[in-house]
Amino acid sequence: MPKTKGFLRTERLFYILQYLTNHDTATASELASHCQTSVRSIYRDMKSLEELGVYYQSEGRNGYKLLYQPVKTGGRLTNEEWMALTLFPMLSEGITSGDHPFHQAYRKGLEKVMSYVQQDGGLSSAGGGLGERIRLHARPKDSSQIKVMPSLLTAISENRVIDVTYYTIHRDRETERRLDPYYLVPREGHLYLVAYCHFRKDIRVFRLSRFQEVKVSEETFKIPRTFNIDDFLENRWSIIADDEETTFVVHFTEKAARYVLEGEFHVETKRELQKDKSLLLTVTVQSRQEFLRWVRSFGADAEVIKPESVRKQLSEEYKQMAERYGSGKH
Repeated sequence: MPKTKGFLRTERLFYILQYLTNHDTATASELASHCQTSVRSIYRDMKSLEELGVYYQSEGRNGYKLLYQPVKTGGRLTNEEWMALTLFPMLSEGITSGDHPFHQAYRKGLEKVMSYVQQDGGLSSAGGGLGERIRLHARPKDSSQIKVMPSLLTAISENRVIDVTYYTIHRDRETERRLDPYYLVPREGHLYLVAYCHFRKDIRVFRLSRFQEVKVSEETFKIPRTFNIDDFLENRWSIIADDEETTFVVHFTEKAARYVLEGEFHVETKRELQKDKSLLLTVTVQSRQEFLRWVRSFGADAEVIKPESVRKQLSEEYKQMAERYGSGKH
C-alpha cells in the first residue's frame, strides 16, 4: 500500500486520539509513524489535545497514556475542524437518513457543534448547509447495513467483542461468529470490517452488508501492538488477499489508458505511457482474482502480458465466451 502524504492537522488529532484509545500507551515515535509525520509535530499535537481538554499522562519510555477524552469543548471551530467533525460521521452509511437509529442524536450533536462556529464563517450559505451540499450520503440505502451499524460503532468505540450472524457468500449459508472489531475500511463503494475471528483464530475481513445481526457483549479486547492496519492491507488490490503475491504486466489501449492513468489505487503501480499513447501497467498484488476482475472490465482494451499462466487462463475463458456467443443459442 503506497504511503500517503502527511495528514492534515485535524486528521492527525483524530488518528492520535483513536490510536491512544485502542492502546494502553503509545510513544511519540509510534504516533509519528502512525500519522506519517515528525515526532516534533506529535509534541505540538499532544499540546493541542491538552488545550482541547484531552487528559493524558506520560508513562516514561512507554509514552502517553490516555486518561479522559472530552465529550465537548468550548470555543469556536474553524471551517477545517467543522469539516473533520461532520464528514467523518457522514461516512457511516445511512446516518444522515431519517430512519437511522442514531439520526436524531447525530442531528442534535451537529446542532451543538454548529453553535460554536463563527456566524460569519460562511458555512450557512444559501442553498443549504455545507454538510447537506456535500452529498457523501447520496447512495442507495442498505437497510441491513443501517441496522447493524449502531451496534458495530458502539463495539469499536468501546473495544467490545461482538457476536454476529454472518452470511458467507461462497458457501451460501449463515454462520455464527465471535469477533474483535478492529477497523472499518471503505473499499470500492462498500464498507468492510477488519476483525479478529475467535472461530478461525485469525484476523479476517468481513463485508458489512453481509452481517445479518450484531450483538455487543460485555467482554472487551485490546488491539495487539504488533498489528498495523497499513501492513495488513498492503498489496491488496481492493480488500481480499490471496496466499501468494503475483506480479502482473498489463497493456491498455489508448482508449483505456486515460482512465488507468487517472486511477487512484490502493497499491503501488508503475504506469508507463507508450509512444502510441497506449499504457503498460506493472503491479504486484496479493489479490489475484480481484485484480483480474478489474482487468476484465476493460474487455478487449486490456491484455495481460505477464504472467504467462494468466494469459493461458484468460485465453481459455475468452475461447469459451466466443463459442457461447457464436453458437447462436440463448
